[in-house]
Amino acid sequence: MFRTLVALAAALALVACADPGVPAPKDVPPDAPFVSQDRLTFSPKELQVQVGERIYFYNGETAVHNLVFDKSARSPDMEAGDIFVWSFSTPGEHVVTCDYHPQMRLRVTVLP
Repeated sequence: MFRTLVALAAALALVACADPGVPAPKDVPPDAPFVSQDRLTFSPKELQVQVGERIYFYNGETAVHNLVFDKSARSPDMEAGDIFVWSFSTPGEHVVTCDYHPQMRLRVTVLP
C-alpha cells in the first residue's frame, strides 16, 4: 500500500512539473489525443492511444514541421497553425519524428 502511494505521489509530481505545451486549438475535439509542435519539440514526448484513435498534431510555432511515422509515412509540411490528424492501425510502439528537426521525437504506444 505504501509503495502504491509513493508511486502515485511521484507520478502526480511529474505531471505537475510537465510542460503543458501549447493549448489545443478550438478545432481539436475535447479529450482527443493532442500533440503540439513547439520550441522544436513534441509535447508530450510520449502518448498512449487505442488502435484507430485519431491523434491531432498542431504546429504551434513559426517553424515549418512535418511528421514522419515509423520512418516511412509522412505528413505534408505544416506551417504555423496547421493541424494534421493521424491514426495508427497496428498496436505496438511507434515513433514520430520531423524531417527538418531530427531532435523532435515522439513515442506513441498503441493499444489493441
